[in-house]
Amino acid sequence: MIGLLETSANAQISGAPATAPEEDAQTQLQFPLIAQASPLSESDRSALLTALHAARRGEGAAAQTAMASISDPVARKLALWATIDATGEQLSFLQLDQARRDLAGWPRAQRRQQAAEKVLETSGQGPAATIAWFGGSEPVSAMGAMALATAYQQLNRQADAEALIRRWWRNHELDLETQHQMYNRFGAMLTVDDHIKRADTLLYGPQGQSLRDMLPLLPPDQKALAEARMALREDSYRAPGLVAALPASVADDPGLAIERARYLHNRGLDMEALPLVAHFPTDAPNDDAASRNWTVRRQMINAALKIGDYKTAYAAAAHTGLANGEDFTAAEFYAGWIALAKLHDPVTADQYFGEIQRVGLAPITQSRALYWRGRAAQAMGEDEVAAAFFQAGAQYTTTFYGQLAAERAGQTELVLGHDPNPTPADRARFDGRELIRATRMLGDLDERDLFRTFVLSVDETLPGGAESALLIDLARSYGDQDLAMKVVRKAAHNGHVLPERGYPVRMAPSGGEAPEPAIVFGITRQESGFDPHVRSGVGARGMMQLMPETAHAVARRIGEPYSPSRLDEADYNMRLGAAYLGHMINDFSGSYVLAAAAYNAGPGRPAEWVTYCGDPRTSSVDPVDFVECIPFSETRNYVMRVLEATEVYRARMNSGIAPLTLSADLKRGGYTTYAQSLSPATTTSSSAETLIPSSTTNR
Repeated sequence: MIGLLETSANAQISGAPATAPEEDAQTQLQFPLIAQASPLSESDRSALLTALHAARRGEGAAAQTAMASISDPVARKLALWATIDATGEQLSFLQLDQARRDLAGWPRAQRRQQAAEKVLETSGQGPAATIAWFGGSEPVSAMGAMALATAYQQLNRQADAEALIRRWWRNHELDLETQHQMYNRFGAMLTVDDHIKRADTLLYGPQGQSLRDMLPLLPPDQKALAEARMALREDSYRAPGLVAALPASVADDPGLAIERARYLHNRGLDMEALPLVAHFPTDAPNDDAASRNWTVRRQMINAALKIGDYKTAYAAAAHTGLANGEDFTAAEFYAGWIALAKLHDPVTADQYFGEIQRVGLAPITQSRALYWRGRAAQAMGEDEVAAAFFQAGAQYTTTFYGQLAAERAGQTELVLGHDPNPTPADRARFDGRELIRATRMLGDLDERDLFRTFVLSVDETLPGGAESALLIDLARSYGDQDLAMKVVRKAAHNGHVLPERGYPVRMAPSGGEAPEPAIVFGITRQESGFDPHVRSGVGARGMMQLMPETAHAVARRIGEPYSPSRLDEADYNMRLGAAYLGHMINDFSGSYVLAAAAYNAGPGRPAEWVTYCGDPRTSSVDPVDFVECIPFSETRNYVMRVLEATEVYRARMNSGIAPLTLSADLKRGGYTTYAQSLSPATTTSSSAETLIPSSTTNR
């Protein structure tokens, strides 16, 4: 088994109503354990494990043999799921089609659809049956698209076949073999314009051999353009010459402009890149291309903000071609924020904030939109309208902007509710879910990766907070605190805030430079979700994600014996992490904003940002504008999440109620000459920096 959560000192985290920190060590409340369903028989357990292992090795026949001996229907279904998920290409169309129906609602449905589409054309299905099988839906694979196009042709529906193939040819990145197959079978219906559009799609993408094979199909000017864009992407020495030699017909190509800007930015030549913003594409062939373009636009926004070129910053944020998703809301926000805060155009700003409110349903997004619509209304002199926006935003009191909106609406306290208390009916409904039984089986078999896959899949479908609470308890009962916090965040995203399960507490470090427990917990929640065993890709470890070199330096500074093996111990890690955080808060003259930013991005970064975003510790700078000016999206989000959690933790540790003081926390720290005395080139003189080797960019 993965292992039920123990009550050791390393697991003294409580998801129950919190007491004051000094009492918490005595309560040592445990997470609720989920009542287990009837266990599998030993024979079923063994057969299921055999099927899972065989599927993982790619042995589909062996997996099916093991599956046939399983009597428990859910266990047999789980074996079927694993077999198709890993070895779908080894099954017949009839098997895949039946499984597609039997496993409706199970994780990774698109894999099953793709596997069935891949063998559809050789399945013996007639053209009418093939068309009916898709039911009017777009194929999810190129093989499916070709099967459907062939069926259209067989029924003399040539226009439908051409429209489908041309759509796929223009807009999808295909592997080399599939691209050759589609061209060889359907090339006669493709035009030169189709080839130009396809090349453009591939030029926005990875630019592999599939793109190179397209070059002979292009007119001379388009071929030259493609070669120039490829050279720019490859950082080739040939790039400037190829760009200079381009004919006038393609010299202002939007894709070329975005590639040139990327090329110049990578060389530190942002000032040369900024004029290219005027030529950036305002649409994109697909979402991936639009997202890649947004990365370059964001670089140009940062560069323009640094030099006070707010019109160019606005142009880089506006008309991005994005239509949905996180990048879309980020772009809409920055267009609105720059219009309001930098160009003093609240009318235009409100249009962007209103669009965010329309499309972004998550509390974090809604509260951000409502707060800034309130600010825009204030700037227009519409105080009653502003008050209504702030009041609407105040309902999201566990979010950064919800807390700021609440303060502007006149609220002075943060009052937390309680987690839902699942009723017997909630538990029966939860336990009766087929996927929950399958999830428990995976946990019992120590199939950690599949267990996580199923928990996160179930999380997408739960109807309310009560079942989300039960799913959190299930993840924790198998010892996966990190996974439990992912469920917490998804529940909050869906509007189900669980202040007890979602904001764990434990004995807080004290003494020395340790700051107040609320911000220590806020940092810990964001860093590890209170999972002491988390390790990052760069080697940061434990509750507060300390790099070993940093932990060693902090231990030496505070007189704590250093032991690398103990970084996975919650108490030890948090003592060192709290001391490091406290040292940074002191180094930034008490500023929570700068200390949190430094904890995430490295102690040298805030000095650089202060030079062009302003110092949030001064009366002349709106600290909210400073936070939004942070050029790293991860750090910007990190600061907001840490500060909002700090407010929640104060209430969490005070019987669910505390003064609402986010605005004051944002202004913490008396002004020093920090920004004036430290240029970006000399930030390593910061005393916080001395705790981190020069090669380390974060903890």
